[in-house]
Amino acid sequence: MGVEFYFPTVAAPSVQWIPLKQPEYPAQEPVDYPGQLIAETASGRIYVQDKGQRAERFILTFDRISQADRNNALTLFNTVKKAANTFEYLDRDQNLHTVRWLNGFDFQLVILDRWSGSIELLKENA
Repeated sequence: MGVEFYFPTVAAPSVQWIPLKQPEYPAQEPVDYPGQLIAETASGRIYVQDKGQRAERFILTFDRISQADRNNALTLFNTVKKAANTFEYLDRDQNLHTVRWLNGFDFQLVILDRWSGSIELLKENA
């Protein structure tokens, strides 16, 4: 199965992107606690202020996708305005996630009409 992107939802999309060429495998899905502030005193004692929210990310790397796929990705990026709006991401296992686009749109032309780049998505906490 492949990945799919829908804005605002899979049930009623106004913009969708179903890549013809799927992202590279293995997919990266790091988990982090970005709400932690960590500081160390001069004596070496560690202090942590923790908001307690866990954040899941999805990093999808696309290699040599077509001009049409790149244009569809750019349309989605411009529609969600990077992280301003959430959208739905259907992963390889057909699990649906509400996400935000974190990184800039950085697809580079690597060969005639073929583009490579990555997308970093942050899963919204329920």
